[in-house]
Amino acid sequence: MAEGVEIVIKPRHIERVVYSLVIIALAVLLIIKWTGGSCTIDDNQTAVDVDEQAGLNETNETSNASVEPGLCSNGVKDQDETDVDCGGDDCDPCGEYEECHEDSDCETEYCMAWKCAEATCDDGVKNQDESNIDCGGKCGGFFYDGECHEEAQPRYSGKLELSIIKIITSENPASGLAKIENITFKVENGKDKDMLLEAYIYALDDRGSNIFGTDYDGDESLLTPIVEIPLLSQGESHTETVVVAKTLIETDPDDEYEIEIELRDDDEELITRESWVND
Repeated sequence: MAEGVEIVIKPRHIERVVYSLVIIALAVLLIIKWTGGSCTIDDNQTAVDVDEQAGLNETNETSNASVEPGLCSNGVKDQDETDVDCGGDDCDPCGEYEECHEDSDCETEYCMAWKCAEATCDDGVKNQDESNIDCGGKCGGFFYDGECHEEAQPRYSGKLELSIIKIITSENPASGLAKIENITFKVENGKDKDMLLEAYIYALDDRGSNIFGTDYDGDESLLTPIVEIPLLSQGESHTETVVVAKTLIETDPDDEYEIEIELRDDDEELITRESWVND
């Protein structure tokens, strides 16, 4: 008969096994706690949401780490400040006499020789709301033709304008006929170029015929010699008074007659005409 194997388990052996299991369990719990535990996602949140939130948190942490609060009030010239706690991209503009790099660094919006300064209308710089250097905007005036003017630039008509201002007539005491003493007219150049002009003055009867007929070349005779007008630039005007002192042939002072002025260019091309009627 084979001998049996007897296994004897003593109480202290059981205690050691229990202690070992307890120690293993505590070790597992410590490991789980040390690694942050397990992540759970509720029913309304997806794994994608969790990943996005984690990315935002990481971005915010990076941003907070690179920008320290209160840098524009720490009493130190740091970041890109141009003076202590002012200027640059992040802080408020600097006051007058504080350092600057450009106009935007200053409350006055004017940086001169690396210092914030008060802009004026005689500082030789186009600043403030000026349309040109020290002209326009709050400084007043209108800039054109290379300088500042008190009046706005005139708008030209685009044509040459002729107007008869006054004609003085009388009666020839010897013949009793009408006499033209003098004629005053005005020329205004509204064109965009200089104009060199001549004035041709005629006397016409009530039928529109030339009172003095024609000369030997077949041209209508003038009431006066040709009147040369000084060169007129754009916008310029000229007033001319012509002394005539000439009696009209077969024309009584009360008769209807006409004084006509033609303006011609230096090529003798007709530009415009104007008439005055004795009625």
